[in-house]
Amino acid sequence: MSPRGYRLGKRVERVEQTRERILAAARDLLVRNGYRSMSLEEVARVADVARATIYYQFGSKAGLLEALVADIERRAGQAAVVDAVEVSDPVAALRQAFAMGCRFWAAEHPLVQRLTGLAAVDDDVRRVLGEVEGHRLPLLTRLVERLSAAGRLSPDISPDRALDVLWVLSSFGAFDQLFAERHLTVAAASDVLADVAVAALLGDQGVFSR
Repeated sequence: MSPRGYRLGKRVERVEQTRERILAAARDLLVRNGYRSMSLEEVARVADVARATIYYQFGSKAGLLEALVADIERRAGQAAVVDAVEVSDPVAALRQAFAMGCRFWAAEHPLVQRLTGLAAVDDDVRRVLGEVEGHRLPLLTRLVERLSAAGRLSPDISPDRALDVLWVLSSFGAFDQLFAERHLTVAAASDVLADVAVAALLGDQGVFSR
């Protein structure tokens, strides 16, 4: 590598490290104080950077929130949820999607729980979380399509109704009720939600007696 290439590589590495420090500071302050009380001055102080650095990298407080939520998706394993949907057997894919989805929600549970509560009162948070929720829709639609194509969808439920059922069961709220309120493990919460989905979509009530 040339000296110029080496210097460029080190600069890129420093920029990425600075970005990680800023995101970590924002994550901690958001969980502790909420979005409205999270000032960029405080984020800069905790991350040990100039406020101008935050503006340069993220543009605004809303831009920082968007980057933080995108980082949550990456760290929590959004790609694993996508892969689960394409497991060869569609029923196994359904169960695997719930397993990976619950791990996703659990990975940053305190932060997602905080953001979900803030979405009711803050437009920026509501907009960003709405975009995240929108990522679930094509995955759930694909699951319903695969179940229907394989003849596994119960004749008593339409694809649209099946999608509605999966939308509710795969939500953070459904997971949070079992994980935080009922104190189930991530795996146990996943099993409950997947069993309800299988019973509703396939008409297999026997899952509850296994």
